[in-house]
Amino acid sequence: MISIPAVVQFVRPKLPTLRLVVGSIGSLVIGIFAQALAFILLARFLGTTEFGHLTTITAVTALANTLCGFGPGEVLRRIVSRDPARYPEALGHTTLMIMLTGASLSLLLIAGMMPFVPVGTPLERLAILGLLVPTNVIMPGYLSLIENVFLARHDFKRANLINSGAGVVRALVAAVACLGFGLGSLSTWAIWWAGCHVALCVAGFLAIRHFGRPRWRVLREEIWLGWHLAWSSFLIMLRHNIDILVLSAVTSPEFVAVYGAGRRLIGAALVVPGAFDRVIYGKLAVAGRSGAAASLKLARKYLVYSVGISALTSIGLFAVAPFAPLAFGAAYHEATGVVQVLAWTVIPTAVQFLAFDALNAADRHKVSAAVSGVANVAGAAMVVVLGSAFGPVGIYVALYSSDIARGTGLWLALQRLARADLRSKG
Repeated sequence: MISIPAVVQFVRPKLPTLRLVVGSIGSLVIGIFAQALAFILLARFLGTTEFGHLTTITAVTALANTLCGFGPGEVLRRIVSRDPARYPEALGHTTLMIMLTGASLSLLLIAGMMPFVPVGTPLERLAILGLLVPTNVIMPGYLSLIENVFLARHDFKRANLINSGAGVVRALVAAVACLGFGLGSLSTWAIWWAGCHVALCVAGFLAIRHFGRPRWRVLREEIWLGWHLAWSSFLIMLRHNIDILVLSAVTSPEFVAVYGAGRRLIGAALVVPGAFDRVIYGKLAVAGRSGAAASLKLARKYLVYSVGISALTSIGLFAVAPFAPLAFGAAYHEATGVVQVLAWTVIPTAVQFLAFDALNAADRHKVSAAVSGVANVAGAAMVVVLGSAFGPVGIYVALYSSDIARGTGLWLALQRLARADLRSKG
């Protein structure tokens, strides 16, 4: 029989962390739900053709966003979690990196995407990309940095407010543009989207201003650590978006829109394991200061919780998938199959998150980048080859294979480093 006192004794010490996880998940779910609402409105009002183009632009700019700032949020949280007195230089470094890399990436993308986005006249296309590209590349990085300022100070309530509030504002802007003004073109939406993010960034700046002014300097030692993290994140995002890019090349914008709708629901579900990692990363960073062995020990402790949370999320996704056409419209009926097939990718992705964070928390950015890089390049290649040969079925096989391979590689690397760490100390 289950002993209630024993259950209470087991659960009670975990209540503070549990409350933080629930609060983090709640805020992120609000933000993701709000963004999903905006996504649904845009899918209905723009139509499948223009929405397909928007999906492609979003996928490409999401890749560039991972390189913007060279992992600024992780850099700031790691530095400030270990030494709060270094906040001014951490803020100055990360803000400078966002501005410098973001501007360069935006110019490259605008020039590179002009021939491949067949929307309107060349001048209209330049206006659309000139608004959407910097907005998607630079501004999310700055908003994430604002959130991480509060996370580094263990102020989860305000960090949650920043995250969920940004999602709600985006949804409200989409609702006003679509329902209030009858949004009918991608060029008009680009204006709304850019204006919304400018307002959010100004609000974020005002929210952290009282913590002190940044010290404007580039921390050279953090550039390479950040680059390893950013490159690894880029390869992860490449693997997660290569399917959209392959489909954009071999199918119609209408099918890209349908597939993108299903993938958006999967991406929204990843907020749950992501919220868990968001809460525990500070503890991993402190443990990681003692080496990979301490980081591994703590990561193992949290692994069972991560798997359990992500499994429940996958079950929920599978259950709600049939309702996707009700949300997006009858033209998106094939999204149900996409969601039900890919729902279970949440579990190996959550396992990856934990090992990846544990390695970075132990300052093993090169290792995490190398392992992730090999797995994600191989995964992207599989998506291209199998997707081109077998269509969606080939893409599904490639996505699962690369997720499992990457997670296995990261955990094996962490275990190997932990054993080496113990031998050096013994």
